[in-house]
Amino acid sequence: MKASTTRVAEVNGPAVAAYKQMRATLLDMPAADRTLCEIVVTSQLALLGHEVPFKLHAIRLFELQVSRERLEQVILAGLGVTFVIPQAAQVLDWIADAHMQHTQAQPPAPADPTPNT
Repeated sequence: MKASTTRVAEVNGPAVAAYKQMRATLLDMPAADRTLCEIVVTSQLALLGHEVPFKLHAIRLFELQVSRERLEQVILAGLGVTFVIPQAAQVLDWIADAHMQHTQAQPPAPADPTPNT
């Protein structure tokens, strides 16, 4: 999975640097607001059907301690309003994939130092 900015930077690095600076300026806010904005952006990517960017942003949400269940509920909140059932089902699969990738990228928990008796 390659981020869109990575691909565009291969052709025009300065443009992506300027884009990233603009995004950093827009998202310069307290953590709670930052998480809310990330949820909104991730939901918009789902609605537009942009699978790879959606998964990358979903992973970012997991890193921000948003649970898989919470993200699933956010997506289902739009069912019948902005999403139809096939879209929602597809996005739920994307969430599962992103969560699996996030979980596999986490270091294993340290072993219990107490001996078994």
